[in-house]
Amino acid sequence: MNVVLAQIVVTTISVTGGALLALLIDRGKGRRAERLAEVNALRLLIVEIASRRALAPRQLAAPLTLDRADPDSDLTRVMRSVVLMRKDVRIARRFLRGRSGAWSPLNGMVSACNIFIENVDETPSSIVAELELLRVELDALLLELCAAHPNELVYQAAGSLAYRRPVATGIGE
Repeated sequence: MNVVLAQIVVTTISVTGGALLALLIDRGKGRRAERLAEVNALRLLIVEIASRRALAPRQLAAPLTLDRADPDSDLTRVMRSVVLMRKDVRIARRFLRGRSGAWSPLNGMVSACNIFIENVDETPSSIVAELELLRVELDALLLELCAAHPNELVYQAAGSLAYRRPVATGIGE
């Protein structure tokens, strides 16, 4: 009787241990996949912000047209660009893990875009100064974002890739 009881106990412990081990392995894979999704979303966001023509220093130097009625005016294009950038930041937030260090910089980016939109809506003639403030704020937040994943993310200044020629990758050449 004791032998049968011992076999039942050993079998129960081994089955339970195996199930627990499988669960831990699966959880580790899930966390790795979540981290990878977060890092990839943040990489795309960094490139998107760096590619915004509205944030390029070259854009800030030119006289800007401020006609709200003209869909091709600089004011309309810049406002549309900032609204779309804010949307991109919000999309990137969907990929963040609960304890990610990227929450604060991404929330700051949304706030910076909101402040820009409200200030320019109120005083369109302040667009150049507001764009410079937005660019500086985004740069600081991008640095903070890259610090959250120092081995995976590479800092690119806001607007810095807007007028750069793409680098050849060797793919399809």
